Amino acid sequence: MIRTTFRYLATGLAWFGFVVLFVLAPAIGSISSVAAVLVALLLSPIAFLRGAWTALRAQPTMLLFLAVFLSLAIIFEVTAREPGDVLLAINFLGLLLAPVAYLLASRRPGGRTIAIMAGLFVLGALIGALTGIFDVLVLHQERATGWAQGGNVLARSVVPIGFMALAGLFAVASRWRWLYLLGPVFALYALYLTGTRGVFIAIPVLGLIFVWALLRQLRAPRVWYAIGAAAVILALGGVAVISPRFLGLGAVFEQVALNGANVSDVATSQRLYMWDAGIHTFIKSPLIGFGWANFTEASLPYGIYFYHNDFLDMAVAAGTVGIVCWLAVLAAPLIGVFAMPRDRFHNLRLYCALILSSSLLIFGITDMTLGYDLPTTLYAFLTAIALGAFREPEPMELSRQ
Repeated sequence: MIRTTFRYLATGLAWFGFVVLFVLAPAIGSISSVAAVLVALLLSPIAFLRGAWTALRAQPTMLLFLAVFLSLAIIFEVTAREPGDVLLAINFLGLLLAPVAYLLASRRPGGRTIAIMAGLFVLGALIGALTGIFDVLVLHQERATGWAQGGNVLARSVVPIGFMALAGLFAVASRWRWLYLLGPVFALYALYLTGTRGVFIAIPVLGLIFVWALLRQLRAPRVWYAIGAAAVILALGGVAVISPRFLGLGAVFEQVALNGANVSDVATSQRLYMWDAGIHTFIKSPLIGFGWANFTEASLPYGIYFYHNDFLDMAVAAGTVGIVCWLAVLAAPLIGVFAMPRDRFHNLRLYCALILSSSLLIFGITDMTLGYDLPTTLYAFLTAIALGAFREPEPMELSRQ
């Protein structure tokens, strides 16, 4: 009786954490990340139950996340100047706790869970759109920002959530499954209201991944791949036309290609300067970097405090070790997919892994993503959900359900 009660409490707490993170993140930002991390900490004893370590060893992605967190914590300790400097590894706690989310997700795999999670992702994208509407049309802000975050963070949370909603399209047979398309629609509208150009750059890639995965699922003739790609490009061209900020991206790319660092766009010029500064700073300590706590101090000679680029942020903070960790985190979802047996949800998992890895890579080109608490936690927990729950249940699991 007591064990059953605790199981129900743990299940309810887990769903609470998932709802707060996947549904409310676009509105309340880092608050949702803190709440999800606290829930995972409360449920962390699950990792010490019988059979838990065996399950984690079978999924290399979870081991990679643990290895990255421990590696960064060691580097931050080695480079620490104050006893509390290593505590900045808290920014990466999502990686350490992803195995907890994975073990919880693994308890209820299958189409029903996929449909529910995809529904939560649609709600999250809708919350992002409503947050943007409130900020821009009610509060009359220039850009949507949400709470406990800024416009860039809102965009970097709502877009992956919106595209992850399409998982339901691959798993549900009902004619109502097309409603999952509302996920990216809501997310793109929220992105439009934030005006975040660095995230908009990722949309063609994410759109093409979806078209490829959907046509692969439908076993469509090859000609439809070209038609689908053209439709994505035309749709994005239409969005860019109605937004001066997005429309100007073409001119920015042209100036960068022709003139290098000499561009008229202020934000782009600043980022190019930051990237140059980051390279020079990395060369000063290429093995273990300067540590996350000394990040700002290392940047001061160049008049900046970070580099608006995940590769350079990790390189300066943890040197070559940081670069390896960055690459490992990017590859982790795909490694996890190919480590699993193929079942009818393989294409769905591959789609999710490509969305997650591509979004983290592209978002990190123009702003800090890995190491910022909300995008890091969201990335790690979404990966855990996709690998743990987006699969066919085994016979023993079916009997428990």
